[in-house]
Amino acid sequence: MLRKLLKHEWKSVSKILFPLNLGIIVLTVIGCIILSTDIFDTKNALPITLTLVMFYTLSIMTFSGITLIYIYVHFYKNLFTAEGYLWHTLPVTRTQLFHAKLLAGCFWCSLNSLFTVLSTAALGFAAGFHASKDQIDAAQNLFIDGFSSNAAGETAAGFSFSDIFGFSPVIFVILLLLTLLTACISSVLMGYLSILLGQLMEKYRLAAAIGFYIAIYLITQTLSSLAMLVPYIRLMLSGGDNSASFFNSFFSTMIPTAIISQIILILIFYVASLFLIRRTINLE
Repeated sequence: MLRKLLKHEWKSVSKILFPLNLGIIVLTVIGCIILSTDIFDTKNALPITLTLVMFYTLSIMTFSGITLIYIYVHFYKNLFTAEGYLWHTLPVTRTQLFHAKLLAGCFWCSLNSLFTVLSTAALGFAAGFHASKDQIDAAQNLFIDGFSSNAAGETAAGFSFSDIFGFSPVIFVILLLLTLLTACISSVLMGYLSILLGQLMEKYRLAAAIGFYIAIYLITQTLSSLAMLVPYIRLMLSGGDNSASFFNSFFSTMIPTAIISQIILILIFYVASLFLIRRTINLE
């Protein structure tokens, strides 16, 4: 039955989230095309650049924000408004409903974050390539060779990729993706938990849910900052022989710390949400 719920949930949210995230791809393609032109070689290059950067940043933030908000609204409307009467008559448990919406929400949130990262990387590469386009062939080849050597684990100044980032390129990418995934799951669960807590109130449940979300967000950000601060202070006190050694220690310490802290939050949010979803639900 969970498979059928997932299929229905996928069709339901894809109607909005698919074209929304497709917009990121379209925006990236347009950005790469613009970067391949000579628009930045004019006298008005600076204001044009600032305008385009602001437009891109606001667009990406809008796409990401709408994606997350829609996931929250969809969860709330399906379970706690008039739509909930239909959902709760189905021969499924509340836990199954919760898991179906959780899996769908985490998938789209993760996909949106991945598209955002890839979009930024693509535009960064296009901008760097265009910057060397008008230089001599040696400079252009230097850019390409430098990009290739970084991907292969080599960097300038005789340092390898692992000397600076603390991990091999493959492990580093895997850890970044894991950081991205855990952050998305934590964000979705935090929204769901806030909505469930809001349902405990007799009145103004939606406003209460927003209040709970803000409170939980501030608390988790404070705790996460403290969790990151301790190893950072130790790192600063220990020092390093050079900048490469410092960044090596920084990345090798901070990335695992971020992942572990997110996993802890996920477990807390998940257990609390399961406990609340099994309680008696009062539909609005």
